[in-house]
Amino acid sequence: MIQYDDSVDIEHLEYTKEDIHNEEFQEPIDKVYPWPGDHKTKLEKNQVLTSSDDSMTTDGDSGINTFACHMSHPTEQAMQAVLRIVRYLNQTKDEVLRIGGQDMSGNVVKAYTDANWASDPNMDRKSTSGSIVKVYGSIITWNSHVQKCVASSTVEAKYIASSSAAREALFHRHLRGLRFGDHMPTLFTNNTGCIQVAKDPAMHSKLKHVDTKYHLLRDHVQEGDIVMEYVKTNDNVADFLTKPVSQHLLTWTQQHLGMANVAPLVHSVGEGES
Repeated sequence: MIQYDDSVDIEHLEYTKEDIHNEEFQEPIDKVYPWPGDHKTKLEKNQVLTSSDDSMTTDGDSGINTFACHMSHPTEQAMQAVLRIVRYLNQTKDEVLRIGGQDMSGNVVKAYTDANWASDPNMDRKSTSGSIVKVYGSIITWNSHVQKCVASSTVEAKYIASSSAAREALFHRHLRGLRFGDHMPTLFTNNTGCIQVAKDPAMHSKLKHVDTKYHLLRDHVQEGDIVMEYVKTNDNVADFLTKPVSQHLLTWTQQHLGMANVAPLVHSVGEGES
């Protein structure tokens, strides 16, 4: 952790230090080799590194969760994919998550959510939820997980994902010590149908079969506790948490999440100490 006057950089170098010395992890990402060792241990280790509860990095979250279901009986394809993720984490060891130093104007708490409907054939076609919560422009929490129930439509999958994100946003809104005042959290989703169901009582019959706990979203939206707004898919920073993305989109996402490369700073500190 590196602390500045108005911000803090959170790094993950200590978590990947052991793998950096493994020559097979030093190869360029575009080269693929068989998994060199205990796949389960490595995968579990990197789940800790990228999980929403203990993580230091966000950009490997979806990939790690995708291949976690192969731990008991890994295929060669799965092992090669996980190896690629580990290499990526090692090769981005100088990337940090920067908290603070952001624009303090506008909405205080913003949540972005997305869902990939029926995306996992290995989990009975359950959908994948992804969410990101920002406070004063800095990412505070993120999550990528398989939904517990099977959604019957894209709208339902997005509604379930939005409900989970709303609970997280409201939790941060109620932290009185942060002095948010009367600012209401804003929840962004790229599905207009989901927004209509949450706002319009006439649409409730469309999702009457959905578990009651997910209708928390509808209640809070209608009570004015949280505001829902539409965001284009290309502007939704939670999109990468539900599916594989291109290098261009990943780079764009990193910039909007507040990730920064501190390699020059680290090197200069090292030179000063020698």
